[in-house]
Amino acid sequence: MGDFFIQTATLEGIARSVLLGYDRGYLNRDPQAVPLERIIEDVLGLNIDYMRLTIAADELGRMIYDNGYTTRFNPDKDDYELVRVQAGTILIESLLVGDSKQYGRYRYTLAHELGHWLLHKQIYTGTGTAAATFGTDKADNAVEWQADYIAKAILMPVGQVKRGFYKLRSDNSRIAKLASLFEVSKQAMEIRLNELGLIC
Repeated sequence: MGDFFIQTATLEGIARSVLLGYDRGYLNRDPQAVPLERIIEDVLGLNIDYMRLTIAADELGRMIYDNGYTTRFNPDKDDYELVRVQAGTILIESLLVGDSKQYGRYRYTLAHELGHWLLHKQIYTGTGTAAATFGTDKADNAVEWQADYIAKAILMPVGQVKRGFYKLRSDNSRIAKLASLFEVSKQAMEIRLNELGLIC
């Protein structure tokens, strides 16, 4: 992870703190989808805004650290333009919104960008640069890996995932059912179950 390594246990702890900041008893409740927008806006005081970020929609989210300007694609003008943005805003590619097939990806993108804010705010604040973008080929980038990991930890808390998994362990469609329960993609759930040693 290069020179900016954070242990997975630390990332899990930060995710737990976020969820407990929302509801002290949340992690003891039955497995359920994390109310991500409520946590982002009502608990953490961040903003969520939706716009076309790029012409190819290959950047799904962008975390804004400083008041200022950022680029967006304006389909009406078929060109990029500058728009004013406020620090603490998560920008989401508008094509993700309203498409039920993309809902898991939408939630994961929100959680990923939240992860950037939680972990990397001190790195990027004052630089005039948004965090490294989600959806680009940066698998070797420690900052992106950390945001990916904490997104999974927030959306799929360890205890709740394990309770749900053991309740469904004899069900052949358990991954799909757990993905639906936590409102994530099947791929994200499969990766999380693998990380937790529940499947091989």
